[in-house]
Parts: sequence; structure tokens; C-alpha cells
Amino acid sequence: MKSVVVAAVFVALTGVLTACNGSIDQGASTVTVAQPSGAPDVPGEFPDAPGESSDESGTALPSVEPEAGTPASGAPANGGFTGVDASKFQIDGSYFFQSPTGNIMCGVLDKAPLGVGCQLRKAKFITPQLPNCTDAPDRKVATHLYEGKSELWCTSQGIFVGFPTDGKAGGKVLNYGESLSVNGYTCTSSTQGVRCVAGGHGFAISADNQHIF
Repeated sequence: MKSVVVAAVFVALTGVLTACNGSIDQGASTVTVAQPSGAPDVPGEFPDAPGESSDESGTALPSVEPEAGTPASGAPANGGFTGVDASKFQIDGSYFFQSPTGNIMCGVLDKAPLGVGCQLRKAKFITPQLPNCTDAPDRKVATHLYEGKSELWCTSQGIFVGFPTDGKAGGKVLNYGESLSVNGYTCTSSTQGVRCVAGGHGFAISADNQHIF
């Protein structure tokens, strides 16, 4: 199937959404990946959820390790976060969640590109490491972690956006102060954004801060 660049968006779905291939820009280069089956794939902008705003600030994200008893230096074993039941976030073999504002949408994927990743509806700031990313519908800011490699992406599709739940796409809400651990990855949600880690590597993403480690 030929690669087709599709805008990363979501809308309230009343019909069946189909998946297709799309492009991802890793800084200066572009690679092609298959969008996970079942991910929203409809052209247009990401609308703001009613009564919500893109206000995760992106400073001083708390640190948390994926395995209990192996905390980052100076941090408690659970980072102060409350674990959630991962099965409640599962959609067709993958796991999807979004921040309380709906501005950050994330997925732990069982299909290519695998791993865990997050993308923004709206970015107030875009890291200089993504010079070609503009926050346009086909240039959304994203982060990805797989097999110990963390990356910053510009994406043209809703790779990490789950099917609508409670009337909006993106998956269930991971509330501030909660953590989701599945398949060796741990993601935490705070007012500063979302942070995902595995084996000492990971990323942090918010409207005004994106970095990998």
C-alpha cells in the first residue's frame, strides 16, 4: 500500500475509521510507518474538548521508574503516583490514554511503530530539535520510546490517539497523580505533562516542553 500523508486529527466517530500509512519526521529525516489498526484517521484539526484547555506547563516533571523498588535518585519508589488498572485503558490490544485537558494523547502500541508514544493537539512551544515541525495538522509534535531509544517526531496522523471514549477520542483520561504501567513502560500524568519511561530511557511532553532522555 502506498504511503499517504494524513492529518493527525480526531472527531466524534459515527462510522468505521480505516487505517493507512503515513509519514513521521524525525528532525531532518522522514520515515514511513503503518498506523495502528483502529486509530482515528480523519483529515482536519484536533478540536478542543468542551470546557478544557491545553494548560500542561511542562516544567519540573516528577520522576518515576517502571519497576517498584528501583526509583530515580532522590525519588520515592512510586514517584508519588497512584497506579491504575491498565486493562481499563486497553483498546484492541494496545493501551491508550490522554491527559485531563485532552491536549496530550498517548498509546502503548502492539503494532508498528510499537513501544509507547504521545502527541500533542496543540503546542505552545516546539523544541528546536524538531525544526520542521510547525503544529500544523500534518506536523504535530510527538515523542516515542521503543527498545531503549527515545525520539522526537513530527507526525501527520493520529498514531497515539485511541478510539473515542465518553464522546471524545484519545482514550480514557489518566488523571493527574496517576501512573499507567504496562509492557515494561510506565507513564505518569501531572499538571506538568506526561512522562513515560522504561529501563532508564524515556521522554517528557507537554504543550511547552518536549524532551527525551
